[in-house]
Amino acid sequence: MSAHVLPESGRVWSWTLQAFPPRPPYRPPAGGYEPYHVGYVDLGEVLVEARLAIPRQEIWIGLPVRLTTLAAYHDEDGTEVLTFAFRSAARDER
Repeated sequence: MSAHVLPESGRVWSWTLQAFPPRPPYRPPAGGYEPYHVGYVDLGEVLVEARLAIPRQEIWIGLPVRLTTLAAYHDEDGTEVLTFAFRSAARDER
């Protein structure tokens, strides 16, 4: 394997609602599991699976998105652990 730099933006290729908690090592947030959106994002040369930090009513196939981070959970010592996700870039294009 080798490192490969990927683009920061792409388009939603497909998406769904993650309605049940993933298997470990997933850790639910302190307030308990809440469903979230996941999707495949087309980065041109590859599709990546990622969380979508976008409200349901704003998600559509072909939606331009940009890489972001969001809180995944807090460690035992209170440290906020981040994960990558994609946010809508449609507003950026207006």
